[in-house]
Amino acid sequence: MGLFDNMKNKLKIGKKETTVNVAQQGTTVPQQPIQQQPMDSKFIDGVNQRISAVENDVSKINSTLETAKRNITEMAGEINSLKENVKMVVSLYEMVSKKFNPFMDTTPEEIKEITDALREEIRDVESLVKFAVSDLRELYGAPEVEDIISDLEQVEDSNDQ
Repeated sequence: MGLFDNMKNKLKIGKKETTVNVAQQGTTVPQQPIQQQPMDSKFIDGVNQRISAVENDVSKINSTLETAKRNITEMAGEINSLKENVKMVVSLYEMVSKKFNPFMDTTPEEIKEITDALREEIRDVESLVKFAVSDLRELYGAPEVEDIISDLEQVEDSNDQ
């Protein structure tokens, strides 16, 4: 039963005559009967059909919306699980690639300390060798190569003048 069915039934009653008592100098004046036109039943049926169609469409949209909400919730759960899986894979990749990545320094601190100490000892040995070579030159009178080069440069400069 549609929205306008009650109205349709009430309007089918037909014409009603009403009289209004107006007190004008003590007399009653009869009014013209008010006639009500019955509403077109086709129009009312058409409106009822449209309302029913809209109600059906709203219920379909509502069920579709509920299904979409459920799907979105499921997808959100799947996306969260994918995020966790990606985090695990990335951390595993970083652990594995640390061993083989030439750009990452993976040397333990103990080895770093040992290599730093060795570098310092090598520097000390280099300075000792330089001093030993200079001492040997002084003892055996071997000229310094740098002195010979500077003497040659001075001779060339005096010749140019």
